[in-house]
Amino acid sequence: MMDEKDKLLLSLLRRDARRPVVALARDLNLSRTATQDRLARLQASGAIAGFTVVEGGQSAARESAYLIVRFAAGKRCAQVVPKLKAIPAITLIHSVTGPVDLIVRIEAENVAGIEAARAALDALPEIAELSTYVVLERHLG
Repeated sequence: MMDEKDKLLLSLLRRDARRPVVALARDLNLSRTATQDRLARLQASGAIAGFTVVEGGQSAARESAYLIVRFAAGKRCAQVVPKLKAIPAITLIHSVTGPVDLIVRIEAENVAGIEAARAALDALPEIAELSTYVVLERHLG
């Protein structure tokens, strides 16, 4: 059974599978040894195969959603993005041009997981507006 630290570790590896263990440990707020132990356990369980994250062999069946984010007045990416990176369900964060500030992708095992991650974003005082678009069907990618 994976705990929140394991989920965050997988999320960090999804973003950069070549990230050094020292950097992963810092992001997880764990020692290097504890982080290496978690990596070894996840590899032994089959959750990590080589440099590819494989989550129970069902990663394609995961639910996903895109969130369109607008910041509160005066807020910037430097203040918001580090908080978003700490949410394990977030797999993509892009700054964009136009009337919105970010596009964020969430992946979870079910809609309840998407709702929980969305609620975590919505609770941040730096976020003024949040729109959610659940993926119904994938045609490419």
